[in-house]
Amino acid sequence: MTSNFEYYKIFYYVAKYGNLTRAAAALNTSQPAVTRVIHKLESDLGCRLFVRSKSGMELTAEGSRFFEYVSAGCLQFFRAESHLSDLLQLENGSISISATETALHSWLFAAMEAFHQEYPGVHFQILNHSTQDSIQAVRDGKVDFAVVSSLPLHISEPLRMKKLHAYRDILISGRRFYELKDRPVSLRELASYPWISLTSESISRTFLNTYFAQYGLSFSPDMELATTDLILPAVRHNLGIGFIPEAFAHSELAAGNIFQIQIEEQFPERNILLISDSEYPQSVASKAFQKFAQ
Repeated sequence: MTSNFEYYKIFYYVAKYGNLTRAAAALNTSQPAVTRVIHKLESDLGCRLFVRSKSGMELTAEGSRFFEYVSAGCLQFFRAESHLSDLLQLENGSISISATETALHSWLFAAMEAFHQEYPGVHFQILNHSTQDSIQAVRDGKVDFAVVSSLPLHISEPLRMKKLHAYRDILISGRRFYELKDRPVSLRELASYPWISLTSESISRTFLNTYFAQYGLSFSPDMELATTDLILPAVRHNLGIGFIPEAFAHSELAAGNIFQIQIEEQFPERNILLISDSEYPQSVASKAFQKFAQ
């Protein structure tokens, strides 16, 4: 028998739709070409596969039995093609992410490193934005998703939020305030020290304002900085004390350039969150990373 897979594929679509015109459209070919293949296949097999009716093309008894085997084979081929396409996208796909600075250093860089070991061909495009700007980038379809660190957020459909990682900030100091080392210190005692923080527009600053207010204190930093990564060098140069995610401070703590202040009042836990749009079509690479991140 000389029939090939393309013949079986055409037979599959004619049987599936029961219509030559619809089958031809699905196969991106002409109706006469489909008709010729069906006739050729029937000739090769030595039996009728279809009969014409008012409703279209109906399978004969032989055609119905043949379709049971052909449909199973075609579906396997279609799955193989889809899987191969997915693999190719994971070999050279791309993922666009908007992330806050804290999310980058506290979780995203490590997650990207682990993902890249498994899928080295995937290209990342990372935009560094504030939490609100990152969420807006998702709404505007400028990125596949956002990874942010913040207070609890109120997200409405079609946006979705998923918790990825929990962390706490630590309070650090340079050598100038060495008298604070290795002993519990209350926020009230620390209120007289110079503080370093982000600007009042940031969510991290709002977080600190709320934290201090819980203990009947107001938070008025002596120095306000635009980004979290500037707090560490400012503290190292003895310009004040400040909260920073622990991931930012590992190397400086190990080197002894700064130390952690043990505060009596427990500092609230914060979260790294993934924000996505349920109505935005995700690439295979983006879906794989989000699944990897769970």
